[in-house]
Amino acid sequence: MLEEVPKKETGMFRGERQGKQKQTRGIIYALLGSFCLLSVVWALFFSGWFDVKKYEIGDLRVMGKVAVIGETNAYFDQALGWTWSKKNIFFLDTKSLEKFLMDRLFIQGVTVDKKYPNILRLKIWERQRSVILVTNNNYYIVDDYGVVTDLADEATVSSTKRFLTSTTPIESSKEIYVYVSTSTQFNKGQEVLASNKARALLDIAAKLRDAGIWFKALEYDPMDVGAFKIVLKQDKRVIFDLTDALDAQIETLRSYIASKPKWEDIKEYIDVRIPGRVYFK
Repeated sequence: MLEEVPKKETGMFRGERQGKQKQTRGIIYALLGSFCLLSVVWALFFSGWFDVKKYEIGDLRVMGKVAVIGETNAYFDQALGWTWSKKNIFFLDTKSLEKFLMDRLFIQGVTVDKKYPNILRLKIWERQRSVILVTNNNYYIVDDYGVVTDLADEATVSSTKRFLTSTTPIESSKEIYVYVSTSTQFNKGQEVLASNKARALLDIAAKLRDAGIWFKALEYDPMDVGAFKIVLKQDKRVIFDLTDALDAQIETLRSYIASKPKWEDIKEYIDVRIPGRVYFK
């Protein structure tokens, strides 16, 4: 008589066999789970797939997109990345980046949004800081980094000439005109003013407007690192010192204008580089 072979589910070693099967399945599941977890960690932190690779920047009228990208990259360069990339989009603090750009760029506002897996969207509200650079033979549009963005078109040249020969003050919504006495021809993308000088002149223009001083243009000599001039609506040139207290110099000029001086006595320039004192020639 044949004896029936016990099935795996039965017999004296059934419990042991089931225990080993559960243990094996547990190990397999643990390995699979660990593999999945490591794969996710690798994909998120080490693969570079979620590193910021592209910037989407809205239309800009004054500032160049290259400048915005440069400052954004500068933010990542100083960021703490630990063991993963500094550009990891998951760990990017958009508020921190927005504050950094506000400090580094002369802008009215900025928002930064993430577009997964690796795109940043930057929306920038610019201030009216476009510069019309007037040389001996040309007119150029210059951004606040001192870089030529384009040669001025005929309409801009015409309006610039008309404005500079009138007695109308520059309003806050208008461009800033800067004279540079040179016959050099400049190309698009070429730096014509050092970025720190360009920003300094634009900041001074804003301060003059805030003080209620009507002026036509700024005049800058690249060979003179400290001094520059503003051209008043009365066509009188005022010498300032970039390296000294500008607020005090501006207040000196404001008080002098308020005193209603005899403009016909001034033939060449007004000098306010010593706060509280006015010299003219």
